[in-house]
Amino acid sequence: MYTLIEKNILENQNIKTRSYKMAQYRYKAKVTDDLQDATDIVKQVGRMITEGKTDVNSAIDNLRRAVKKLESAKYYINRE
Repeated sequence: MYTLIEKNILENQNIKTRSYKMAQYRYKAKVTDDLQDATDIVKQVGRMITEGKTDVNSAIDNLRRAVKKLESAKYYINRE
C-alpha cells in the first residue's frame, strides 16, 4: 500500500522512479553494469588500502576508473 501511495505522489510530481520504470530503459544493462563495476572497483581499492597492499598512485588510478564508470552510467541515464 505504501509503495502505491509513493508511486502516485511521484507520478503527480512527474518524477521517474527506478523501481517501476527501470524495465523500460533502453540502456538498463549498460547502466547496471557500469554501476556494478564502479562498486566493485571501490570495494577492491578499500580492501587493498586496509590490507596495505597498494600504493597511492595505484589507488588513485583505480578510483579514477571507478569515476569514469559512474560518468558513463550518468551519460546513458541522461540519454533516456
